[in-house]
Amino acid sequence: MALALVLAAAATPILSCPGGTIETTCTAAEVSAKITLTRARVSTISQRCLYDFGGHCSVEASGRINTSDRGATMLWQKMLLAPRDGPQARMLVLVAQDKAGKTTLAGFSESSGSIGTPDLVVDDDKRRLIHVGGTLAGSGGGNADALFVSETAKPKWRRVDLSDWSDQGGRLLPKGYWLRGPAQFTFDEMFASAPVAREGDGNCCPRGGNAYYDLDIQGDRLVLTRLRFQPMQPLGRDVEVMAGTLED
Repeated sequence: MALALVLAAAATPILSCPGGTIETTCTAAEVSAKITLTRARVSTISQRCLYDFGGHCSVEASGRINTSDRGATMLWQKMLLAPRDGPQARMLVLVAQDKAGKTTLAGFSESSGSIGTPDLVVDDDKRRLIHVGGTLAGSGGGNADALFVSETAKPKWRRVDLSDWSDQGGRLLPKGYWLRGPAQFTFDEMFASAPVAREGDGNCCPRGGNAYYDLDIQGDRLVLTRLRFQPMQPLGRDVEVMAGTLED
C-alpha cells in the first residue's frame, strides 16, 4: 500500500498562475507580483480581488486580525478562482498593515478544495504565528494547511515549509502503518494528530489508530520531534446481522 500523503503545501505546484489558464506554470514570486496592494484595492478588499489572476475571480470573505502590537494589523482576503480551462481553486492572501496604513504582502496559500480563515494562534513577545487550515479536493482527504511566522524583533512574515511533514511522520511509524489524512494541527501547542491506516484498510476508513506528534519550527521548516502512537488491532472476526433476523 502506498503512503497516503497527509500534507501538501509549499512543494506542490502553484494552482492558479497569472494568465487564468491551467496550461502555464509559475513560481510563488510570479504570483506575488500580481497581488496588488494599492490603497484603492485594499480599501475595497471585501469586494475586489487583490490578485490579478486573469481568469474569473470572486471574493468569498475578508477580514482583519488585530495583534498585540497596536501599530500592526493583518488583513486577509479569501478568493474563489476559476481558470478558463480547468477546475476552480481557492486562494487566501495575508496583508500586513502598519499604523500609517502602509501595506506589505505577508503571504498567500491555495487549495484545490476548502480553505479556512486565518487564525492568529501565537502572539507573544517572541513571535507571531498565523495558521490557515485547508483540505485538498478528492477522496484522499489530504491537508492544504499553511503556516506563517513573524519574529517580534524583526516583524517580517514568511511561510513555514510544511512540504515534507507527512514523510517525516510516516518514517516514525512502525512498519506496516501509514499516515492517512486529514491531520489536525494545534500550532499554539506545536502539536498534531493524524489517523493511521494499516494493511487492508480502505481509503475511507483508516483503522490503525492515531499518531500524535510534537512539532518545532527550525529555520523556515516544520520538523517533528516526538511521536506517540498506540496501534489498534482488530479483535476477533467481523459480525454481520441482517435486519429482522433477531428475536425480541
